[in-house]
Amino acid sequence: MILLKELLQAIKEYADFKSKCFSKYNVKDLQRYQSVQSRFMEAKNIEELNAIRNNLIKLGCKSMHNLNVLIHFFNYIKNNYKEIKVKELQLLQESHVINFLYTLSITYKSSSMMNFKINIGTFFKFLDKYKKMNFDFTLKIALGKHKNLPKFLPKEQFFNYIDYLKGLPCKKDFEKRSRLIALIVAYSGLRTIEVKNLKLDNIQSDDYNYIFSIRGKGNKERIALIKKELIEPYLKEWLNSKTRNRKTTANEPFKGATIRYFLNKTLKELGLLNYFKGVGLHMLRHSFGSYIYGETKDLILTQNALGHSNLETTKIYIHTNSDYGRVVANLF
Repeated sequence: MILLKELLQAIKEYADFKSKCFSKYNVKDLQRYQSVQSRFMEAKNIEELNAIRNNLIKLGCKSMHNLNVLIHFFNYIKNNYKEIKVKELQLLQESHVINFLYTLSITYKSSSMMNFKINIGTFFKFLDKYKKMNFDFTLKIALGKHKNLPKFLPKEQFFNYIDYLKGLPCKKDFEKRSRLIALIVAYSGLRTIEVKNLKLDNIQSDDYNYIFSIRGKGNKERIALIKKELIEPYLKEWLNSKTRNRKTTANEPFKGATIRYFLNKTLKELGLLNYFKGVGLHMLRHSFGSYIYGETKDLILTQNALGHSNLETTKIYIHTNSDYGRVVANLF
C-alpha cells in the first residue's frame, strides 16, 4: 500500500520536525528527550510512532498532544483504504480530509474539533512547503462555536469553601499538600500547570506577602502575590511534613488525579459535588477570576491577574457575574 507507506513517512518527518520546534521548557531531562525524539524516523509503524510521541509527552513536552489528530488520520485512511481509492499521498483530495474530520465531529466537542482542524491543516501546509506537494487545502468546514460558561463558586460559596479548607483536619501528607495547592490557586488564580511547576526557588517574600514568579502560557513570566497570613500556616505544614522531607519524593510534582480526589471529597462534604463532580483546580481559577471581576469590574486587572494574553478570553467572566441578571429581575 503505497499511500499508507508515504503517509507514515510524511507523519514521521512532520513529527521529527515539530518535536524539535516545540517548547522544551517543562522538559526536565533534555538528554533523555533528545534520545527519545531521535527515534521518530526509525518508527516502523504508526503504533511505534505514537509510543514515541507519548513518551515525549510524559517527559514534559505537552505540545506533542497536537500530533494526536495525525494518528487518527492515519488509522482512518488505513480503515477506509478501499473506499478512498487513492494509491499515492499526493493524490489525496481535500474532501478526504473533510470526511475524516466529519467522523471525528460525531464524538468530539467543537473546541477539540477546532484544534484537530488547525493541526491537520498545519501538517498539510508542512507538506506543501517542505515536500512541494501543492495540496493547498483550506479545510472550510463549519464547526460550532458554542462555548459553555466555566463552572465556578459564587463569592459566598467561594469564601465558605476556603474557610472550610483552612479548618479541615489534614492528617495525611497528600491532604496537606492538596490543601496548600488549592489555597494557592484560590488566592492567585494560577493555572494547574503553573502551580504544578512551582518550586521553592520561585517563591520570595517581603514583610507581608509571598511573591510567586510564574512561567505561564507561551513561556511568559508574571508575578502573583498572596498575603502571608492567608497561606503561611499551610505552607509551613507541608514543608515540615515527612513526605516533603523524604529525598525520594521531595521534588515529585503532584498528580492531577490526587488533587481531583481531594477536591471532590471536600466538595461532597459541603454538598456541592452534584454540580462540580469531576472538576479540578481550574474550577478554583474560574472562581478566582469571577470574584476579581465581580469586585472590581476591571477587565484589564482581571486579565493580568489570570495571565490571559487576549482580553477576549477574559470577557467570559462578565457572563459569570450575575449583577446584570439582578438588574433585569428587579425591573419586574
